[in-house]
Amino acid sequence: MDPTQTEKPLLRDYLNSLVFIATIGLLFALNLIVKPPAILVSERRPPAVLPPITVRSIRSGSFMKGFEAYAADHFVFREAFRSVRAATVFGPFLQSDKNGLYFGDAGIGEFKPVDPLAARQTAEKIKKVADTAPDCRVFYSLVPDKSIYAGKYLPGLDLEAVEALLADVLADFTYISLSDCLDAGSYYPSDLHWDQARIAGVVDRLGEAMGVTHDLRAFRPMLAGAFHGVYAGQIALPVAWDQMIYEELPGLQARRLNDSTLLYEACPVYDLERFAGPDPYDLFLQGPQAIVELLNPSVSGGELYLFRDSYGSSLAPLLAGAYSKVTLIDLRYIDLRVLDQFLTIRPGSDLLFLYSSQILNNPSVLRV
Repeated sequence: MDPTQTEKPLLRDYLNSLVFIATIGLLFALNLIVKPPAILVSERRPPAVLPPITVRSIRSGSFMKGFEAYAADHFVFREAFRSVRAATVFGPFLQSDKNGLYFGDAGIGEFKPVDPLAARQTAEKIKKVADTAPDCRVFYSLVPDKSIYAGKYLPGLDLEAVEALLADVLADFTYISLSDCLDAGSYYPSDLHWDQARIAGVVDRLGEAMGVTHDLRAFRPMLAGAFHGVYAGQIALPVAWDQMIYEELPGLQARRLNDSTLLYEACPVYDLERFAGPDPYDLFLQGPQAIVELLNPSVSGGELYLFRDSYGSSLAPLLAGAYSKVTLIDLRYIDLRVLDQFLTIRPGSDLLFLYSSQILNNPSVLRV
């Protein structure tokens, strides 16, 4: 063949180009027509917004980063492609995890190694808070990650190393170990949180160490309903529904600090409307709150101040069986410098710091 002659395109080349252009055009049209959801339900967050186009954002590259997130969140077949990718990861590729998430006998879990430097900073903040109440008994504990019971042997929470690190900073206070009170079945299969109906051992261990008696026979188990936890959306595969059961103590009352009015107002211990919302775990004490007080008229004395993250929301109602008042403080939502404007820690009370690895890895979220 004469090299100066150009080979004519074949019919299949035209067809391939036509199919490609038609596919891109169809997807473009669908993305214009189909309105994206206000909330990405599976991931419990709003989709990314289109970043403003400015000379500065284009030159810095921030526009393209923001646009990539925007385009990915607004793609019309986004959920289907997420499911296909997850099925490929665990199927043909035989990977043991997807971005740190794994499937185990007790459901879905996540491997989250703890940063020693971050954990030490968290411990130092705990000590600073505890030092503001010198006339109280101070206890601290660690919520074990679900992954330590998975038997997967992938890098995750090194419980012994974290306990040693915390003990080095918090040597003046009493540590309460909870790891042997739990197992994989103590957590919701599709969520990171423990199941309130399965942590009686935790309540007994805390009561034993703190010298109080928790009689859980007074509690009545109530079924809230079926739900999918946060891992169900992240794994992007069909998973079984979990059942949420809450333990109701007759006569237990609750009130919270309203972050708008800065006044205390009555609130439900268990909010079934929140259970039907984006995060069913908000059933417990209405989810994230700066300060919540639980009042138990059937107990004549004793107060507990629980510095906590989300795990404390489901634990606190069980602890309230042994105290006349349990005050939950979440330092992610209130600054220690203004805390004394809204509560006074009574001398002789118990202080319990109970945090998960999420807080240990992110000391900056504690406003101390």
